[in-house]
Amino acid sequence: MEQEPTNLPAQIAEAIVSIPKGLTPGVIKALDRLVGATVDIPVAWLQQKKAKIDAQTESYKLVENAIAQAVATGAAADEETAQRAMNVLVRKEYRKQVNREAVAIAMVEDLREQATRIGGADQILPSAEPDEDWLNVFERYAEDASSERLQGLWGRVLAGELRKPGRYSTRTLRFLSEFSQADALTFETFSKCAFGDSAPTSLAKLYDGANIRHLIYLESSGLIQGVSGGGLQRKIAFNEQGASFMLEGDLAIVFKGEPNSTISQDIIALTPLGQELLSLVPSRKPREVARAVALASRVPNIHDCYLGIRVRNDSGEFLQPLEVLWVKETEQEPVIDGTSN
Repeated sequence: MEQEPTNLPAQIAEAIVSIPKGLTPGVIKALDRLVGATVDIPVAWLQQKKAKIDAQTESYKLVENAIAQAVATGAAADEETAQRAMNVLVRKEYRKQVNREAVAIAMVEDLREQATRIGGADQILPSAEPDEDWLNVFERYAEDASSERLQGLWGRVLAGELRKPGRYSTRTLRFLSEFSQADALTFETFSKCAFGDSAPTSLAKLYDGANIRHLIYLESSGLIQGVSGGGLQRKIAFNEQGASFMLEGDLAIVFKGEPNSTISQDIIALTPLGQELLSLVPSRKPREVARAVALASRVPNIHDCYLGIRVRNDSGEFLQPLEVLWVKETEQEPVIDGTSN
């Protein structure tokens, strides 16, 4: 019979219980990195991994003891200096541990929240584990996250990486480590008019007002492109059934038009780095953004539009309609349910 995790901070242990299939190898590996080698889950398929972790922990202890002895020997002539040095080391390591555990709590909370979102797309975590080199880089940034904002940010990054290993590059981690709160607020504003890999130019500039200085700043930071110069265009191509799709994760905007036709739309494109950051904006609600982007894209050549979500089951994968935004036959403005998530 499986047992509950032991020796975990209570807030983490309580949150894990509510995550469907949350105790995957990836989650265990992440918690071991952040909380320490204290996660003891006596499940058969974890025994080999746990033995490896325990062996590494014993090796670390031997190294720490050797270092401590060397310090004591070299500082024997000045015990007060040695004591001050030890106090500094203890305080430093304590702060790092507090930061790592706060990030772990934020990660588990994000997994729990995502598990209940529309369509259940995030309920089951993959069995793959985060890359070891990626975790090495991540851990260094997590232990320096002393503010609640940064702890929440790194927690969301780790949760996203657990849901989809390889989702965030180490370049993105380095960028986020230098991302100020002012930068985050600027990108947050833009994120609410961008869906998938772009934003309609008209909507992006409306959000920014008459002054596009902030958009130019995001472009110079490598997050977006198409603000300066001649701009960019997206080709909306309708298939044989007259459908065209814009996707962000499992959420889709579906346009209906003349079969086998193509129209153009002026856009500001998100770079790969910008696309990775899009999912990390805590206040952004993808479904509300999808509505705004779809309505900003409305032109006579697009007859109908609805939102859908990609659903997977034993029979395969299909697109399930969620909400009709407009249809060709009506002349009334679409009624949008602002209370939907």
